[in-house]
Amino acid sequence: MDSTPQFRADLYRGTAADYDRYRVPYPPHLIDHLVTRAELSGAGRLLDLACGPGRVTFALSEHFGDIVAIDQEEESVNYAKALADERGASHITWLTGRAEDLDVGGCFELVTVGDAFHRLDRPCVAALVNQWLQPGGHVALLWSSMPWQGSAPWQQAALKAIVHWMEVTGSLRNVPSNLADTLTTDPHLAVLVRAGLAVVGSYEFTASRTWSVETLTGFAHSTSILSRTALGDHAEAFERDLRKRLLAVQPDGNLKESVCFTYDLAVKPAPHT
Repeated sequence: MDSTPQFRADLYRGTAADYDRYRVPYPPHLIDHLVTRAELSGAGRLLDLACGPGRVTFALSEHFGDIVAIDQEEESVNYAKALADERGASHITWLTGRAEDLDVGGCFELVTVGDAFHRLDRPCVAALVNQWLQPGGHVALLWSSMPWQGSAPWQQAALKAIVHWMEVTGSLRNVPSNLADTLTTDPHLAVLVRAGLAVVGSYEFTASRTWSVETLTGFAHSTSILSRTALGDHAEAFERDLRKRLLAVQPDGNLKESVCFTYDLAVKPAPHT
């Protein structure tokens, strides 16, 4: 029996604009570190899987001569295409589809997955990554923390609101019940190693962020559990409730946190000569 956590394909429907506007960008020092660790040539090829509206794609775009970015959410891909046109990033090819079904020619210097590897069929995608990478090429799994993951009073208040509205809307069902156990018993790096890739390391970075009630609400709407689509008719009630809870513990509305960013890096070993 397949124990791979199964996510619905439409969970991020309607989130592209909120995702682009309210998600915290990967910090420049993380990008610089990745460029150095992955020994990028500046003219190679990048494959960005589950690209969404292009947060990773655009952050790395200047370091590649050719880029392929794919996501199964058509709205996100179209949003990213429009941004690429505005920015003159004509070297990016945008595709709509599942990473598991991707058939792409050539070899890549780097494959990336931003905040999404857990949503993919990890063994399948890891095996494909090993095929797509050139010898000595790297795969990077990037992550960022959620604003309500912390001990500050406003974070605890936000978390209570999140849990409450997940229960009201039933959006907890958007998270597979076996996800946490699967990730604990079979970590991402173990999946990559089984596919023949070698671990380079895991690297953590932080960046200070001050949210307002409005921007934190926008972040919530960028998630699969509290998107405007997931909330439906409850969206306005959620926004009012979140505002009330936050201002009760932080009246000035300045919600300060230290955002944690991480990337895991593995490499396709070069053949012995």
